[in-house]
Amino acid sequence: MDKALRIRVVLAVASVAALIAVFLFQRTDVSRLLGMEKTFWSFVVNRSVRFLINDALTILLIFALFGERKYVVFSIWVQVFGLVFLLIPYFIIKFNFPSYNGPLISFLHRLILNPTLLLLLIPAFYYQQKHHKI
Repeated sequence: MDKALRIRVVLAVASVAALIAVFLFQRTDVSRLLGMEKTFWSFVVNRSVRFLINDALTILLIFALFGERKYVVFSIWVQVFGLVFLLIPYFIIKFNFPSYNGPLISFLHRLILNPTLLLLLIPAFYYQQKHHKI
């Protein structure tokens, strides 16, 4: 096994282990560790940090699996899309309609706190790599 492949395997294992750790410690109050009091902003900080960590680790996994810059760049654009079109509306709905806890907020919550969009890219990239060789 060459050195580049070994590095990618280590990165893949590390990213999966870190994603599992994020899941196991999902109740950790990051805002409290930063010295913040329980407020609206502590909720925003906790959800944003988890969103960014999950997506960064998934992007690392995508790099480890495919080793191509174009897939990483596309994944970063998907993360930016999620930040703007999912995370921000989630916060708006959550705080402007505190009594609403219906399917929309539940769906957004799952998409935000789990790296679902980026994980869906893995089979798509695999398909593209196998069927669209340049």
